[in-house]
Amino acid sequence: MSTVTVASRFNGPPGMGNGGYSAGLLAAHVAAPAVSVRLRRPVPLDRELRVRDGQLLDGETVIASAEPATLDLEVPAAPAIDEALKASAKVPWRDKHPFPTCFGCGPGREDGIAALLGPLDGRDEWAGVWRPSDALPNDGEHVLPEIVWAALDCPSAQPVAPDGGPAFVLGTFVAQVEKPVALNVDHVLLAWELGREGRKAYSASAIIGPDGVCGRAHAVWVSIG
Repeated sequence: MSTVTVASRFNGPPGMGNGGYSAGLLAAHVAAPAVSVRLRRPVPLDRELRVRDGQLLDGETVIASAEPATLDLEVPAAPAIDEALKASAKVPWRDKHPFPTCFGCGPGREDGIAALLGPLDGRDEWAGVWRPSDALPNDGEHVLPEIVWAALDCPSAQPVAPDGGPAFVLGTFVAQVEKPVALNVDHVLLAWELGREGRKAYSASAIIGPDGVCGRAHAVWVSIG
């Protein structure tokens, strides 16, 4: 049996773990290219959690569960870096953010990912640019896989709640890391909405580097507003 701890640095909404980061830590214990993680409860911070049979456990309480998945998701053509930068300059979340201290997309986090996207001109997708620095957990050349999961998570929320509210939290996240994400290299972050059903919203995201798609994901978001 293994254990994981989500340090307070890696928060999402106040007092709980970032969904993508937490899911990525659990996904590392599943031997499959694509993994589906269902977040059942808020992930506690700074507490040792057990991993058993694909489940993340706080005592005997199931916090999240993971299993192998198939991710059949076509990624739209990547915009040029300057187009993505232009889109991100229009991001509504920069000044009106539901969780401004979030590790993944908090605009004030110098030690985070700061994944902030805006709508592309003439397209349905949103885009931004991510240049990972060595302030993020890394192996010397690339960010760690759980950081890639976090960088796929937050972008997929932004087309779903373009004005910063009502707030959504991550329910189920299916992600696949296909190539390492290099430090100090510009990557395009791309996200798009797939539909809605009641309190649920469906979206997708991708990280695209100079050599193609590094990771892609499908997300189910649940409104808490």
